[in-house]
Amino acid sequence: MGVIGFRKAKCKDCYKCVRLCEVKAIRIKDEHAQFVASECVECGQCLEACPQNAITFIKDIQWIKSMVKNGEKTVVSLAPAYLGVFGDADPNQMAAALHQLGFTYVHETAEAAGYVVQEYMNYCDRSDKDAVLLTSSCSAINNLIEKYHPDMLPYLLPVVTPAIAHARMLRAQYGPDVKIIYISPCVSDGGDALKDPRTKGIIDAVLDFATLRDWLRSEQIKIPKCPSSHMDSMDPKVMRLFAVSGGILSAIKAAKGRKYKHKRLYVSGIGPCEELFECIRNGEIKNCVIELNSCTGGCINGPMTGGKKRDRFRSKISVSQKVDEHEAPELPPLPEGVSLYKEYTARCEKRIVPSDEQIRAILSKIGKDSPEKELNCGACGFPTCRDKAIAVYRGKTQLTMCIPYMYEQAKGMSDIILAVTPSMIIVVDKDYFICEFNNAAEVAFGVSQQKALGHPVSEFISTEYFEKVFREKRSIINQRVDYDAYHIKTMQNIIYMREQEKALVIMRDITEGVRKQEQLRKVKLDTVAMAQNVINKQMMVAQEIAGLLGETTAETKSTLRKLRDTLMDSDEDMKI
Repeated sequence: MGVIGFRKAKCKDCYKCVRLCEVKAIRIKDEHAQFVASECVECGQCLEACPQNAITFIKDIQWIKSMVKNGEKTVVSLAPAYLGVFGDADPNQMAAALHQLGFTYVHETAEAAGYVVQEYMNYCDRSDKDAVLLTSSCSAINNLIEKYHPDMLPYLLPVVTPAIAHARMLRAQYGPDVKIIYISPCVSDGGDALKDPRTKGIIDAVLDFATLRDWLRSEQIKIPKCPSSHMDSMDPKVMRLFAVSGGILSAIKAAKGRKYKHKRLYVSGIGPCEELFECIRNGEIKNCVIELNSCTGGCINGPMTGGKKRDRFRSKISVSQKVDEHEAPELPPLPEGVSLYKEYTARCEKRIVPSDEQIRAILSKIGKDSPEKELNCGACGFPTCRDKAIAVYRGKTQLTMCIPYMYEQAKGMSDIILAVTPSMIIVVDKDYFICEFNNAAEVAFGVSQQKALGHPVSEFISTEYFEKVFREKRSIINQRVDYDAYHIKTMQNIIYMREQEKALVIMRDITEGVRKQEQLRKVKLDTVAMAQNVINKQMMVAQEIAGLLGETTAETKSTLRKLRDTLMDSDEDMKI
């Protein structure tokens, strides 16, 4: 388990962390980034890179607050970068703010830096004139050497970081029961303190500057307004420059009564450090003490400062103004039993290297079947296409994580759909210029794609409905539009593409359907007319029949009446 983690739900599959990670200690699986703890050097640059805040750093804040609340004896080891990061406050005000939070004692980590520098100089004195000596104050660089450049171990000074040295000093001073909290902008020091079995347990908890800012804000503590208190440590003076690049060398230079025979150089950033290692391998550098930092510019640019990037320039100025680089502290003897030694060892994992044939097979699956097609654009996060293929072979990334390949795939699919669909498809921008014009549109309007693209759509068809779509910013669905000039009748969906500020029209040619409907309507009308004619004739026949029946009935009625009257008259005569 490492000190860095991922929130899967927040990861948006942008690969920015992969592109930034110098050692590619991030695996892409199921469209999300995963942290590979065994390969990570804990530089923390990915924490700043992630635009979704999906990458997390260990948080001991709740435990720290509970220790303070419960009245436990606590001592703070405060990294010297605070002078720049919290630039408006002096050391005494910073101590007062931390005391207000409830910490028992406040010490500066820089007081241990003086002893670390002494150890460096002792090794320098014992080394050959042409020796190359690499400082070991940056945990991330130490991890980098142990995991990726073990051939640099002979040059790495076997001295603990100032944070570990200081924790050992505080433990000796305050006893085994005191709770030591290390506050810094560094990620790798957290791993060194809490995860490395060689140093685990010396520091009880870590607190980053970003979280400290939030805590102070929640307690409404403003450092510049705090009354001056005092640090519980001696004034470390020039040792506070450990927070900026070149600070260790400044401390070496300021050491009194010591002569140095080596040249001095400082390098910051993972990439530049790896370039330096190559120079050392090639024998290009000799007789030199080299200060190494993973963060460009030093610890004041640490990933957990909690400030804005533009603040970091002011941070460096602030540190420089508050520290006299020529004034070294008078160091008392190191407490008995405190060791500054640390053995750095190779921690390289065996990495499977695929054969050239296997690499070529992987590349061919994404259309890179020849060196000419290997763009080496780096968009996937890997320097070259071959590096990406090796990562695929090792299961660290997905085959389809290639932007040019996916673009070609999507474009190819889009081109096929546009080419074979029977519907006419036209895309116009907000100025009514044609951006897309498919084959069906070419046939329907008698205009080639080459001639149509980039031209106003008004040259070929009306802009009436396009104007309505852009004006109302909504789509129009199932709109009947006839183009009499082209003898075309269409049913259209005009889609408003809000993000692209374009309109997509899909026209379905209904000319033949309309013609058949009109024919069918004519047949129906003719049939109705014929039926009406038959009805009319039938009515005439019925009327004629009715007329004849009427005359016959009248005659019958008259005859019967006469018969009745005759019979009635006969009855009267018989009575007489």
